[in-house]
Amino acid sequence: MQFPNASLSASEFSGAVPLFPLPSVSLFPNVMLPLHVFEPRYRTMVEDVLKSHRTIAMAVLQDGWEPTYDSNRCPVHKMVCLGQIVADERLDDGRYFLLVQGLCRAELDHEIQTDRPYRVGHIRVRKDVYPAPAIIDRDHRQQELVHYFKQIFDDLDLDSSLIAALESGVPLGELCDVIAHAMRPDAESAKRLLEQADVDQRSDLVLELLKLQYRRSRGPLPRFFPPTFSLN
Repeated sequence: MQFPNASLSASEFSGAVPLFPLPSVSLFPNVMLPLHVFEPRYRTMVEDVLKSHRTIAMAVLQDGWEPTYDSNRCPVHKMVCLGQIVADERLDDGRYFLLVQGLCRAELDHEIQTDRPYRVGHIRVRKDVYPAPAIIDRDHRQQELVHYFKQIFDDLDLDSSLIAALESGVPLGELCDVIAHAMRPDAESAKRLLEQADVDQRSDLVLELLKLQYRRSRGPLPRFFPPTFSLN
């Protein structure tokens, strides 16, 4: 494995970046995503970015991508996730195993014509938005999200220090992204979560997905105390 000497923060980036569009794999900020890169065009992309800023933008393909997948003309959703390659391994046959760290949301302004076999886009970084005043009780929402996450993933060995960090040690926006990543949402749900820069509304979407997954796997929702109260 090769590791970079320094990390690029989202605030230091603006402009052109290679696009890595996939139909069913999405990257969220604040998480690590392992990738297996085997297509020739994306092997070239990895070779190029490893020589420079080590950043790519993970994009989600729109429905109906199959007929044009090989042509670099597949429509992609505008909201992407800027990520940095933090570990890489090149295999003897030219394939790569990568570990990509999600940095932040970004919006694709337009694509840039180049002589490279992969796509390049010009993107703008999008920061999390915390409305003032809040439309939810954020402390309570943190507890709700962790509660349902623990119920669904009760086979995970979550020690007390990790639970404490999830409950109160990270901003709500980061917590939403970490939980969303763990749930492996479908392409449409991933699109909705990536598009939502408003953290309060994003937490609504994550809670909705958690409850839906619980009902599908476990049945009626467990009682949560204290109950949710409106701020109005």
